[in-house]
Amino acid sequence: MLSLLLAWLYLRKLKFHRRGTKLGGKQHTASTMAAHRTPRRWRRYPVDLPVEVALRNGAEKVVVPGRGTELSSGGMALYAGVPLKPGDLIEVEFQIPSSLQVSGIIRNRDGYCFGLEFLIPLPY
Repeated sequence: MLSLLLAWLYLRKLKFHRRGTKLGGKQHTASTMAAHRTPRRWRRYPVDLPVEVALRNGAEKVVVPGRGTELSSGGMALYAGVPLKPGDLIEVEFQIPSSLQVSGIIRNRDGYCFGLEFLIPLPY
C-alpha cells in the first residue's frame, strides 16, 4: 500500500509541458477548456506519462504501449493504438521509477483516446 501511495504522489508532481492540447482538430488552451468543464468527482492532474496497456484476447495477454494524459484518483485519459470499446476491462502499468499497475474499465472513446475508470480509486 505504501508503494502505491508513493507512486501516486510521484504522478501528482508531474506536469503537462505543453501550453495547449488538440481536441477535435482545434487548438485549445487551459483558459478555453476551463469554460467547458463539468463538475467531477476527482480533481484531474495534467500529465504526460508512458504506460503499458494489457488486455486479454481469450487466453492470450496482449501488451501495447500507450500514453496517459489527464490523471485523477478515479481514472485517466489514455491514448493507445488498440480497438477498445466502452465496457472493456484492461490493466495499465505506469512506467515510473516504482512499478504501479491498476485495473480499469473503458467508459468512453474518441478515436484512440479512451476514458478509463479505475476499478479501485487511487488514494489521495
